[in-house]
Amino acid sequence: MSETIGAEMISRRRMLGILGAGVAFGMGTPAALFTASDAEAQTPGVEQRQDQRDDGAVRSQERRTDRTKRRAAQRKARTERAVARQEGRKKRRMARRSGTGTSTKGTGTPNTGTTGQAPARQ
Repeated sequence: MSETIGAEMISRRRMLGILGAGVAFGMGTPAALFTASDAEAQTPGVEQRQDQRDDGAVRSQERRTDRTKRRAAQRKARTERAVARQEGRKKRRMARRSGTGTSTKGTGTPNTGTTGQAPARQ
């Protein structure tokens, strides 16, 4: 009777050894299977996907080019507006300085003692 009990019982150390061996074989097997084949897997859609990537790159480049052109046009328009504003201010200043106002009062010459401001209202 003691012989059957001895055969049925297994120690913890022996069980851990068996489990460790199983894990080691289990971990080593998939790595060996993956490295055994040098063939590349290609599906029929690989070439289409590559073409789509190329087309996407072209479209992206076109979008970037369009955005660059739009920004350049906006910068140019801003510059033109700024120049127009400056010219308008310059004309208004010159009109004030030249004394073309409607005031009949004053005995001095038009450009003496001016501060660059419009004449006072009366």
